[in-house]
Amino acid sequence: MSHDLYVEKPQGDVPTQLRLLVTEPNSANAAKQFVQFVHGKASGFNVFSDQKYKHLESLGLLPIPPDMALLPAGSWFLQFDFTLAKPWISKDDDPFYVAESVNPVRKDKVFKVPMMSASSWKGLLRWTVMHTRLALQKDTLSPEDFAQGRFVQTLLFGDEKGEVPGQTKDFAAYLDVLKPEARQEYERLLRAYYELKSDDPLPHHSGRLIFYPTFFNLIDVEVINPHSRKTKAGTHPIYLECVPQGAKGTFSLLYVPFDLISQDEANIREQALKDLQLVAEGLKEMFLTYGFSAKRSSGYGVAKDEIVKGEIRTKADRRDLEKKKLSDLKQEVGNVFFA
Repeated sequence: MSHDLYVEKPQGDVPTQLRLLVTEPNSANAAKQFVQFVHGKASGFNVFSDQKYKHLESLGLLPIPPDMALLPAGSWFLQFDFTLAKPWISKDDDPFYVAESVNPVRKDKVFKVPMMSASSWKGLLRWTVMHTRLALQKDTLSPEDFAQGRFVQTLLFGDEKGEVPGQTKDFAAYLDVLKPEARQEYERLLRAYYELKSDDPLPHHSGRLIFYPTFFNLIDVEVINPHSRKTKAGTHPIYLECVPQGAKGTFSLLYVPFDLISQDEANIREQALKDLQLVAEGLKEMFLTYGFSAKRSSGYGVAKDEIVKGEIRTKADRRDLEKKKLSDLKQEVGNVFFA
């Protein structure tokens, strides 16, 4: 075997062989070989992914519960295994991959296991909570209630994207448009909480929620075949790498109310429980209704209504969530005990 990857093909592990398909002069042949590599649970890539997933586990690189005794009062950790009810699709940033007609799913840079980043979880859960508690209820909420809900979400997820001195854009601008009359009260709440003057810019701060990445154990391919309007025949198949239905992943989330450390512990416990129930409600909607994948508006990236294995931990309590339903998550965490 040659030590130059581009001299003798195919060689190397499965991800390397896939990368080498980019050198195939016929892109159609490259796409066909790609499908053979990744299609089906017994594919070479799935065997490779399963091995690397176990490797991650053996090295202690998968998210595990922290030592709750070391965290501030009111902290909690939520973790559960879920099963995909529909395929999960994402976009990797690999500029050279098989052929232009193939969209690679996002993978860990080192182990090449399909993964969803912590920042993606944060953005999608934030959108879901905003959509369900603010956007859908904007006509029934008073400006004060809208501002209060927006303020609570800012404390959980951190400052809003697009919040710059003198103007707003992106996410912040969207919320301003939803309820313009609530903007002034929202700014007042933030400035009062962080003890800022009226002419000070709004703060840039981290939220109380800390997200972890999720690694998946399977990979497959979806095919989109656009048809000609004249001939009604397929023209150029587009292959979408995906994590297939039935694949499993683990969602992990840590809550640390660092901004409440100096307050009365009874108030901290009350706020921590409210935040836990709000997050549980958002997780239910994200996993079962809105999805957490590219093309989620078409039904991709939703989970089965079951928790394969899971738990919720506080400094004084641990509740087992095994074989519970995601749709009952808010009720399951409602009686969690805080020291």
